[in-house]
Amino acid sequence: MQARVELLIWTALSLLLGVVAVNAAHRAQGGRLMQFAEETTAGALLRELGLFAFMVGLPFGALISGAAGLDVMALGKQLTAPDNMLGFPFVDWVRGIGQSSLVVLCVLAVLWLAGRVAPAGQPWGIGIIGVRDAFYHEAHWTFYRAAPVLWLGDLYWGVVIGMIPLLLEWVTHPDLPFWVTTIEGRQRLTMRLACALTSGFLYLAIQNLWLMIAANLVIQVVGSRLMSYQPAGSQRHTDSTPGS
Repeated sequence: MQARVELLIWTALSLLLGVVAVNAAHRAQGGRLMQFAEETTAGALLRELGLFAFMVGLPFGALISGAAGLDVMALGKQLTAPDNMLGFPFVDWVRGIGQSSLVVLCVLAVLWLAGRVAPAGQPWGIGIIGVRDAFYHEAHWTFYRAAPVLWLGDLYWGVVIGMIPLLLEWVTHPDLPFWVTTIEGRQRLTMRLACALTSGFLYLAIQNLWLMIAANLVIQVVGSRLMSYQPAGSQRHTDSTPGS
């Protein structure tokens, strides 16, 4: 089987799980399955294992099977080359850090402006979950770009088409009503969209997954505070609705 056909199958499997399996899990037993996953230690552990398998396991499976190469997965060309660090030469790291820093600053400036004009929500902590989310999301999003890049041989259209399955997962997610009807939900959705667009731009510019993960984390940590910040004496409306 051709690598690009196999990669297309991996991608379809991921999308199927991301849409069908997630919705089925939320509706199973009248929502009691998700309650078990959120309120018990065993359930939380099973949820984390499932999330890891979906976000990281599928891309890793495509990688080790040969369906996806290191380059399309933004891991460089030779991970073990003596002059490379995590797949990239020193000069690429210097260039990549400069470009990603500039992009992140621009994105944070936009989030700061959005925070000035939008209703202020309650600040939310990022913590270790932010590190996990940055790693999971970047691996998952890069995986969705890999198949169109391999089929079309074009990074730009790979990024554009790779957004389609991602958007399908978002618009079919059971939490979508919370994301679009509450201030906190809209802030989180804005943050995720900002991270996804930044990821796509950096995939075009540097194709360095490690720097994309770092950029994602910085936007989460700093952007969440910029969007929820309320100056002393401000009369902006706040929403105390707890997040999920």
